[in-house]
Amino acid sequence: MNAYERAVQRALAATGQTHLSNREITALLDRTEEATTNAQHLQRLHPGHATTRDRLRAAGLSCAQIGLHEDGDPEFLDALLKELAHA
Repeated sequence: MNAYERAVQRALAATGQTHLSNREITALLDRTEEATTNAQHLQRLHPGHATTRDRLRAAGLSCAQIGLHEDGDPEFLDALLKELAHA
């Protein structure tokens, strides 16, 4: 298992999504990859907010508007970016 795969596994565990199938994980990673640029832009616009979900709310956006699902995607994105920063 490489560093990226370990980071994904740790992010899944941190967000309680270890039950996902490989297909669901692949879809989650695809959504996360597509949303990362928007999430980073929101981080620059709203640095006082700690999470992607909080930044979305501050910007008046929904998760869907940046390609994420409401049920845990923003938290997974935050956890994965945190894990990758430490890898």
